[in-house]
Amino acid sequence: MLEIENVCKQYLKTDMSIKPIPLQVLDDVSLTIRTGEWMGLIGESGSGKSTLSRLVLGLEKVDQGKITIDGVDIATWRKENKGKMSVVFQDYTSSANPNFKVKDIIKEPLEIYGRKSIDEGIVDELLEKVGLPITMANRYPHELSGGQLQRVCIARAISTNPRFIVLDEAISSLDVSVQTQILELLDYLKESMEVTCLFIAHDLQTVTYLCDQVSFLYKGTIVEQVAVENLANLQSDYAQKLLDAVIRFDTE
Repeated sequence: MLEIENVCKQYLKTDMSIKPIPLQVLDDVSLTIRTGEWMGLIGESGSGKSTLSRLVLGLEKVDQGKITIDGVDIATWRKENKGKMSVVFQDYTSSANPNFKVKDIIKEPLEIYGRKSIDEGIVDELLEKVGLPITMANRYPHELSGGQLQRVCIARAISTNPRFIVLDEAISSLDVSVQTQILELLDYLKESMEVTCLFIAHDLQTVTYLCDQVSFLYKGTIVEQVAVENLANLQSDYAQKLLDAVIRFDTE
């Protein structure tokens, strides 16, 4: 479904010198995600994961290479498929309008994409789908816990019945116990919805719980892509290092 081909991206880094210094964030990145597949993108901070997600979402433009969905340039695809690409960000506090009630947060994408009449039953259905009571519809973000607010953000993300969704570190800022709950929710949505996903994280255990494929991004380059069931056969040193760290943690 999604094809990322030879994508490069750089920024101009400013410091004490007069002339900005080019900083290569992504270097010749290629990645394929098939329809219905959940692809985990894992890498340490600064590896370029979020930059790649912004390019996919159209928040930034590639310097070189191309990104297509169903063989169509991604910018054109988004225009022709409004609401069919969605995202859940890491920072749920800044991605939800503090002046909106929960029901308004969830309805916002539907209103943006021209849904003139929105039945309150739709909000109730979405709240139930993400495991929240419908009584929360009239609450404000500050009245919710972090896990509850992230569930609201997930409900908003699936309100338009997207075909493709980006989960950009969507659980990393939550407490461990809440992370488990959100993972179970995402696993349920994966099984119940026909959606393709780019799942960005820095935790290999989280990725392997949800995803079908794993791509390892190291210093702006994909060093390995492998099916989850083949993780024992990793070839790159970086991917093997991450796997070894998880195994040591589990056995202590």
